[in-house]
Amino acid sequence: MGETKDGKGKEGPQEREAWGNHCEFFLSSLGLAVGLGNVWRFPYVAFQNGGGSFLIPYLVMLVLVGLPAFFIELSAGQYARVGANKVFGRMVPAFKGLGYGMLLVRFYVNIYYVVVCAWALYYLCVGFTSNLPWQFCGDLEKNTIGCYSKRLVDDCMANETLPEGAQMTYYDGRCLTVQDFCTIFDQMSTDGGEETCRNATTDVLTQFKDLYRRFSPSEDYYNRVALGLTYNYEGDQYTWENFGPLKWELVLCLFGTWALVALSLFKGVSSLGKAAYVITLSPYFILTALLIYAAQRDGAGAGILEFLTPKWDDLLSYGIWSTAASQIFFSLSVGYGGQLALSSYNQFTNNCHRDAFIVGVCNSLTSVFAGVVVFAILGNLADGKDIKEVVSQSIGLAFVAYPEATISMDLPPLWSFLFFFMLINLALSSICSGVQTFVAFILDEKPEWTQHRLKIVIGSCFFYFLLGLPMCCRGGIHLFKIFDSRCSSSLLLLSLIEVIMIAWVYGCEKFLGNIEEMGMKLPKVVKMYWTAMWFAVSPLIMSAVIILKWVETKPMTWDTGPWEGDVYEYPAAVQIVGWIFELSPTVLTLLYPIWVVKRYREKGYTDNRKLLERILQPSDSWEKTTGAAISSAKINEAFYDDSVYNVTPDSAKKQDEADDEEKSETFKSEEKGQEKMTEL
Repeated sequence: MGETKDGKGKEGPQEREAWGNHCEFFLSSLGLAVGLGNVWRFPYVAFQNGGGSFLIPYLVMLVLVGLPAFFIELSAGQYARVGANKVFGRMVPAFKGLGYGMLLVRFYVNIYYVVVCAWALYYLCVGFTSNLPWQFCGDLEKNTIGCYSKRLVDDCMANETLPEGAQMTYYDGRCLTVQDFCTIFDQMSTDGGEETCRNATTDVLTQFKDLYRRFSPSEDYYNRVALGLTYNYEGDQYTWENFGPLKWELVLCLFGTWALVALSLFKGVSSLGKAAYVITLSPYFILTALLIYAAQRDGAGAGILEFLTPKWDDLLSYGIWSTAASQIFFSLSVGYGGQLALSSYNQFTNNCHRDAFIVGVCNSLTSVFAGVVVFAILGNLADGKDIKEVVSQSIGLAFVAYPEATISMDLPPLWSFLFFFMLINLALSSICSGVQTFVAFILDEKPEWTQHRLKIVIGSCFFYFLLGLPMCCRGGIHLFKIFDSRCSSSLLLLSLIEVIMIAWVYGCEKFLGNIEEMGMKLPKVVKMYWTAMWFAVSPLIMSAVIILKWVETKPMTWDTGPWEGDVYEYPAAVQIVGWIFELSPTVLTLLYPIWVVKRYREKGYTDNRKLLERILQPSDSWEKTTGAAISSAKINEAFYDDSVYNVTPDSAKKQDEADDEEKSETFKSEEKGQEKMTEL
């Protein structure tokens, strides 16, 4: 690779990284969108918000706010050929802080998102056994007293010698007759074979599940063995006040996960594009196989119906609409510069309008498809009961419902391997692009470091590994909950600022003109749609959702058990930390213009009116570094001229434009001459 020098005498690479072909970008962009947000996060968000009722606002928000913001990021990144930290400052200098705000959100997400991949890697490793470890109860070191499964009751009925008509249950790691069980709680058994006991004094009937906290073997394993959250047989859990030590198995899995990320980015976007063929496509094959298998089992139809049937009254709750908008942004990876960074490696004439539509629709359809698979499995596990009884901790849905389902499958270790292999790939598809976004930020700030890119990738992965260690503690799930609950909350506000900047400051017409410069000729009706969405519809909806969401903000809690009162509210200091995570990207975005004003004043802009006009117009470097201005072979040379704050007098600017036009005409004449020589 040839070297070039910038105006400051620094050396750097002549060419910016680029995708090997369009398919690599498409799969990487789709992989960033279709990640754990679809298969792990979406089902439990839908589960919390009424199942089928959630699908309507989810799909509506895709059309009204998701696609408009997604298309902006793909277009801006491809046109400017830089990451979020540069593109907004060059487009409108006053909004330079928006890029840093997005990258701060990406920084937070990179810390905690990979922890889910570490959990999946742990399950993948322990599943290499003929009997899966999460199918048992009765181990004082691995279970709790409330470990229960109907499958274990059936085993009791089949293996125990019982009097005629006697019924069995399972409690405290052993088989008990219903009469013996009720006696433990000073109750009397009832006739009819139902799971109820009767109080001899008050004659009140109480169901078994209300006498003690029931946990399925898979949920017990998740809480006590995998996470180490539960620390004794009675079911007590670690809290913020008693956070617990590191769980070294998770530390090793976290390290292994970051090693996989580093390997995927070994050669930058080139190796990421190749890896995308596996990590993006393989989950679809596994999800399809799971659906085929689950659909044939009892209860699957009821579960799918629960997911797809809307409850119209729930639609009157603005909380569902707010959650749907947040989920769209989280799932599409809009709002923290990831998609923008990936598109910056595109060919300038790539049709990102087509890509935005296809990726956006495929992402949402994948969410619905994954939801159908999850609820089919939940319906099977519920066995005719309320689905809410299947799993009490929604954040562990993928690590409770799925593992439980594999127990009754043919060749359980094989299905276990395939499922957790899928989860790992889903996580990697998102986290690899997230880390590449962070690397792009560093190299866009310091292009002369490009020759040390591999060191930066390895160093970044190791840095993130260290930051993720607290989540490998036995109480680390509480820290994970803060990141998961708060870090993505600012995405809506940042995206709102982004849309307002494009529509009201930079200008819809100018932005659509930039899109045409990239070779995309949009029909008039499509232009009208984007203009309406950017200028009015999307900002109004996002503003309403943000306000209503903040009004209804509740303290962060953790469900410690299946009963209504089993709620642990986090301490006030932890709540404050959560708000810092949520607001810091926005604060950075809103305060950064103060620094921009200071820099321009140092350049001679003392008149407030002229200063305001200048920082709300494209900077000099915007005209010099876009793909429309220079050839791709020289685009990195322009990166070294970081002239965001350079101020060119209008007269000089006009002279430069005239010179550029003259050079362009000369270049075209020379090109025509070369073509004639070629023909000869």
